[in-house]
Amino acid sequence: MLNCAAHMIIVIDNPKSLVQIGLQFLVDELNVCRADAGFATPNHQHYTPITEFRNATTNPPSITGLEIPNQHSAMQGIWENSNSVVINNVIESELLDELKQTFLSASCKSMLLHKLSWNNNPIGIACIDHTKQFHDWTQDEIDYMHDFCSKFLGPLAGISNYWFNPKLHSMFSKPTESELIAIRLAAKGLTYKQIANQLNKSTRTIENQFRNARNRLNAKNQIELVKKCEHWL
Repeated sequence: MLNCAAHMIIVIDNPKSLVQIGLQFLVDELNVCRADAGFATPNHQHYTPITEFRNATTNPPSITGLEIPNQHSAMQGIWENSNSVVINNVIESELLDELKQTFLSASCKSMLLHKLSWNNNPIGIACIDHTKQFHDWTQDEIDYMHDFCSKFLGPLAGISNYWFNPKLHSMFSKPTESELIAIRLAAKGLTYKQIANQLNKSTRTIENQFRNARNRLNAKNQIELVKKCEHWL
């Protein structure tokens, strides 16, 4: 695992290559058919795997580009969970509900998913799966997935995006606490002037806080800013 982390650090200037090295490591170490990952946050409407590594022996289909409803309870459960989410049988899983067909279309039979985090903020999801037959994940496999994603893959991917992919990183950037206080009041319907009066600040200061928060989260307007901050409010 440390050797893989060293190889990821070598290509830290390329977030996608870094993640692909990690995914190949998971495929080889856990002997799975496919590993994939995508960058997103719990607030996005859809989640899409953007990179993967496929086992040449089992030759699974590609899962990159698959659009998954991110607000579904199953996806939100992954975002809220600090541990790996275990699905031994996609067909029989009550957790997936109507998402079953989406995953079955990519030949997913058994899945092990883990939230990727950096600096205590969610930045994406990693998944390994079996596509040829169902598989009961062992505790050792679950622990291995958790350790690798939480200690290495998530933090290194976050650092790589922060340094070398500012546009992508901006959607992971949490507003400052003072900005969040103002955004909470805006979510209640208060105007900039009302927020300024309540916080004993100038209207110009409040306007600057909202402008900075919008730029940080790449939000076009106040409505989009509040929506992107729902996870923190």
